[in-house]
Amino acid sequence: MQTNAEGKQDHLTIVGYADQISVEPGQKLNFMISTTSSTYTAGIVRLIGGMTDPDSQELESEPIISEISREYPGRLQKTSAGSYAELPLPSDWLDHRQFTVHLWAWPTKPASGHRQTIWSAGSMNGRAGAELYLDMDGHLTFTLTDKNLDTIRVSSENPLHARAWYEIVTQYSGQTEVVSLLVSRCDGWTAADETELVKVNARLDFSDFIATRVLLAAAPNETDQVHQHYNGKIENPSFFQTVLDSTSLKELSAGADPMMIAGDMLVAHYDFGTKISSSQLVDRSKNGYHGILHQGPTRAVTSHLWNGEHLEFTSAPKHYAAVHFHDDDIADAGWEVDISWQVPNHLQSGVYALQLMADDKTDYIPFFVRPTLSAATSPVLFLAPTNTYLAYANERLFELGLEPLMGHELKLSSQDRYLIDHPELGKSIYDTHSDGSGVHYSSRLRPIMNIRPHYRNWQNGAVRHLAADLYITGWLEKRAEGYDVATDEDLHRDGLELLSCYKVLVTGTHPEYWTRSMMETLQEYLANGGRLMYLGANGFYWVTSIDPQQSHLIEVRRGNAGTRSWESPQGELYHSSTGASGGLWRHNGFVPQKLVGIGFTAQGWGPGSGYRRLPDSNSPAASFIFEGIGENEVIGDFGLVMGGAVGDEIDRLDFELGTPLHTLWLATSIGVDNRYQLVHEDQLFTSPGQGGEEHPLVRADMTYFDIKGGGAVFSVGSINWAGSMAWNEYNNNVARISDNVLNRFLDK
Repeated sequence: MQTNAEGKQDHLTIVGYADQISVEPGQKLNFMISTTSSTYTAGIVRLIGGMTDPDSQELESEPIISEISREYPGRLQKTSAGSYAELPLPSDWLDHRQFTVHLWAWPTKPASGHRQTIWSAGSMNGRAGAELYLDMDGHLTFTLTDKNLDTIRVSSENPLHARAWYEIVTQYSGQTEVVSLLVSRCDGWTAADETELVKVNARLDFSDFIATRVLLAAAPNETDQVHQHYNGKIENPSFFQTVLDSTSLKELSAGADPMMIAGDMLVAHYDFGTKISSSQLVDRSKNGYHGILHQGPTRAVTSHLWNGEHLEFTSAPKHYAAVHFHDDDIADAGWEVDISWQVPNHLQSGVYALQLMADDKTDYIPFFVRPTLSAATSPVLFLAPTNTYLAYANERLFELGLEPLMGHELKLSSQDRYLIDHPELGKSIYDTHSDGSGVHYSSRLRPIMNIRPHYRNWQNGAVRHLAADLYITGWLEKRAEGYDVATDEDLHRDGLELLSCYKVLVTGTHPEYWTRSMMETLQEYLANGGRLMYLGANGFYWVTSIDPQQSHLIEVRRGNAGTRSWESPQGELYHSSTGASGGLWRHNGFVPQKLVGIGFTAQGWGPGSGYRRLPDSNSPAASFIFEGIGENEVIGDFGLVMGGAVGDEIDRLDFELGTPLHTLWLATSIGVDNRYQLVHEDQLFTSPGQGGEEHPLVRADMTYFDIKGGGAVFSVGSINWAGSMAWNEYNNNVARISDNVLNRFLDK
């Protein structure tokens, strides 16, 4: 074993990501790397524990001998963020000298200062073709450029309003030599002057024209790259090889079948209310030119027909026949593979990383090695909360001015500064898109700068998430029994077949984002005699979906309750990927207190504190927990995170919310100040006195209860518990209690 040290970084010169976050021995893992350096070195390391020196990024790690440990030539890789759709229309669909395109649009920032394309049909050179776009001032503009590069442009007189539905028709007739643009506002009380029809004479030559790419929400440039991304919704575009008359357009607007209107002149009619849980756009014409979505635009969003009668997209697909595109969506960075590694067949389960070094700068690409299913190597399983990692991936909440809540000066790490310089790496589910809408999806197929073992978090000035969870695996490393590792993604996929191999399940510090499959599996595991050590807080909180078709994506909808940085728009609570009702698990059948004894009660970033024992800690049933702990001994008034075991986010016991009645209330926090405020979901109205110095519900509770059949749950009620476990090289009363519980839980 050796210690790898990294100096402080002023800026990053190398980053990367892996194609999987969890692998079994024998599987292949691909790494994508980007660096400004001409060369870099790479090697696999096993991460033994977290950072214990507040002035250093030193990590305890063990090098793994492998054929990939060597120097590599460096290169820069580019990321193209922004969602769009590709429509495989026939290349000659513009070659009939007349056409009509009909759709609805709901722009979110029309006067953005740059061009935003709603649809485009371009030739190979990217210059000839047709394009409907919003100009920099928000005017709707339709341009046609023929094969001779002659261009005609028509624009609306008035700019479009943000977050208003418009019906838009673009037409061209080579017979009458007229180009027209019809735009009508179609939601709410529509004024007569909000319908515009613009026509111009145009002699254009589209004979033998080949439209190589037809896109929604973007346009190809001269090198066939996608740009000019649109922000807003698009609904049900239809393409015709004829000019529809006013009667036909009225029928189309009223919902008539385009096939009945145009017959064989219908090229494609896209129904965005079909297959909402996929990335496919269904063409309902007889031609079947089904489109494909790129970079994860938001589905299951309301269309122009939505009136509040239906809140679930599966019950009224026509009310959800829209897609919300954003210029900063990203589902896959799309980098090329630089290093492939065949995981050795007998590699020990644990937390690993590809260590990258260039120009005296270091990055780590973390991943987890799990045992082959049903081949556990230990009775203890550490479950890495990777859904939480993804929910927070590349979050930028430091831009919101939260210093008054923190109790310390905001300090950005080199990784945070790299994110500021590289917005194309996408955002977290805590952030909002550039148009102000909430981010619903998060992907692991991109560099995630804040999920690094050496990352110090701006919120608490210390560590969070993976860097904090390494304190727990570091504690397990100190013990002789060994342990296995799996991830949220593994548990979601493999369910009870995974957990049934283990006597004890140990959580990470912040298991906040759980899927229904995971919740049901945990419930069954405990009922069958499983033992849970919940060594964190704010767990089992948000309903989460893992996309069944794209497991690298998670989805969260905030709903209208809970501690949140944005909330779901009206009618958009249900997850597009699974149909699950979003929001808090507390409102969707799984109250955390009922499952694990405690649930989220407050958060804050003031000084950490400890626990005092309560009378239940003297119960004979709890005696094993406090072996070697004095009756009046303060527990955890020290630590590597905020100076105490109680801090950051905290949970409380609450019998009214379902805490099992036989639960032992072992200890509670001392010294939680008014930076900690009672969570929204526990308040019917706002009033003074909701802080930690005033409200009895603002506290961290340590609890224990057993379950008929041999199961048991021990919960600590604070994210900071792990930081205190690692204090003084795990020689302290927090680590002692953790040891006592695990020893007993391993007892048959």
